[in-house]
Amino acid sequence: MRRLPSPLIDFRTALSEAISGVGDATVRANYQAQFADPNDVAIETEFQASAQTAMLYSLPRIASDDGDLVVYGNLRKSALTKLYTQYFVPKGKPARQLYDRLKLTANGKCPLCGDIGHVRTLDHYIPKANFPLYSVMPGNLIPCCRDCNTEKLDAFSATLDGQTLHPYFDDEKFFDEQWVAARVIPSGPPVIEYYISPPDYWSPAEKSRVAAHFLEYDLAERFGVEAGADLSETIDTRRTTLRDFSPVEYAEYLREKSVNMSLPVNNWRRVMFSCLASDEWFCSHPH
Repeated sequence: MRRLPSPLIDFRTALSEAISGVGDATVRANYQAQFADPNDVAIETEFQASAQTAMLYSLPRIASDDGDLVVYGNLRKSALTKLYTQYFVPKGKPARQLYDRLKLTANGKCPLCGDIGHVRTLDHYIPKANFPLYSVMPGNLIPCCRDCNTEKLDAFSATLDGQTLHPYFDDEKFFDEQWVAARVIPSGPPVIEYYISPPDYWSPAEKSRVAAHFLEYDLAERFGVEAGADLSETIDTRRTTLRDFSPVEYAEYLREKSVNMSLPVNNWRRVMFSCLASDEWFCSHPH
């Protein structure tokens, strides 16, 4: 859940580079004719307007079992998805340099899971199987890790409140305000359980969207796994280096560690230390 700058690559450039990789001159000319100016601009304008108002779910979609329909001009679904699979992704194609540039915007860390995973691919925010017209739309291509790409697959909500977060276009509040929370489960050894707790003033739809994102990418489980090793090390430090700290001193140490971390507000590690600092049982027991 990290904000990314909107791509500096426009739809026209993405189309041009992808189409230039088409070997058959007749097929290439047909792509060029269908997407001739101002058609390409109109498609991008509609996409961005929908993205900026969280309305991408409302764009016309094709059911997965509808077959190879004509979608745009004389272009069928298969022709539009091939722009990505055959002419945008493969190494050696002119558009591959755009694919790599988009991946680099995340600085190697996946924005969808709060930097747990390493970027390995691009994810279609609205899936190309249902929205093939946007298969090479730069604003629809999100750098992500394999786990996030696998968790999502071709799922996409048909309602506003079921949409996951969009790193390029969504409101800053989703990235700047805390909505991920955690609690200590006092077991032996203790464990951290993550859940969502968005601000009260958020709208029901905004609260539902972060819930959808949290569930879609299995973040409770994945954050918990990450926290396990860190928590074990934290407990060991308490038993040794910090054994003379009082519960109050230890809580303050944990609180400062959370605040001083240069991490996003919803990062699993920052949330974990804040949670530990606020837990009287954890700070009072050596475990």
